[in-house]
Amino acid sequence: MGVHSGPYDSSELLPATIVSSSNATDTTYTSGDNAYRVYTFLASGYLTVTAKATVRCRALVVAGGGGGGGNTTATGGGGGGAGGMRTGIVNLVPGTHVVTVGDGGAREANGSNSVFSTITSIGGGAGAAGSAGAAGSAGGSGGGGSRNSCSSGGAGATGQGNAGAGGCTGGGDGNGGGGGAGAVGAGGASAVIGGAGGVGLSNDFRTGSDVYYAGGGGGGGYDSSDGGAGGNGGGGKGADGQSEAGTAGTANTGGGGGGGGDESGGAGTYGGVGGSGIVVVRIGTE
Repeated sequence: MGVHSGPYDSSELLPATIVSSSNATDTTYTSGDNAYRVYTFLASGYLTVTAKATVRCRALVVAGGGGGGGNTTATGGGGGGAGGMRTGIVNLVPGTHVVTVGDGGAREANGSNSVFSTITSIGGGAGAAGSAGAAGSAGGSGGGGSRNSCSSGGAGATGQGNAGAGGCTGGGDGNGGGGGAGAVGAGGASAVIGGAGGVGLSNDFRTGSDVYYAGGGGGGGYDSSDGGAGGNGGGGKGADGQSEAGTAGTANTGGGGGGGGDESGGAGTYGGVGGSGIVVVRIGTE
């Protein structure tokens, strides 16, 4: 069975005997005159083509988000960068195709790559840890910098995401927000407030309705000031400068973890872990 050139009806839409999956949900939906079969992977698995011809599909591949910076001996930390987000057309030959869904990064660690066929999305960069004074890590989107030593944000990968903001940018001493798929991370809004994470990007492959993925984590706040908001697309909120930890990135969005905060003269708090990635494979009349 080859790739159809005309509209599918519900009985023609690549039944499980043509394409099957392991560890994915298998759904269908219609949008206008188009019909789609969708395989959604929230964890790694396989997609198998049993037809004797190539099957054309569109794929969304989002990597795991980076963990936010910050720990109890640090002076807060930057927000984690979002996992790289890529879409593309894939021609699947007969056989079994591995689908890898990247895990979110632990605090101060990069997220893991997600891979499907010819598309690889890079894990998000970790937010900078305040005690080290190092820059945010590069990744699909870059992690935010720390207010300690006013370190810079990490770079994002071309076509996948954006850079994190540096610490002490935006008018104060806050930690930088992690980059998102749709925008760079922000510096602190004022004085000592953490910078917001960069917004993600929307995609409609899964259900026909737009869903945002790959938002950056907010940077941690200083002293009594608030942490930065997570970017739309699953980015975690940065911690305030008192006792809370950075919020984790949302699972299966590739959102970066929020950065930890720190209190003047006191200990820092932990950054949040990054959100895991997702792979969506859509086959249909387009």
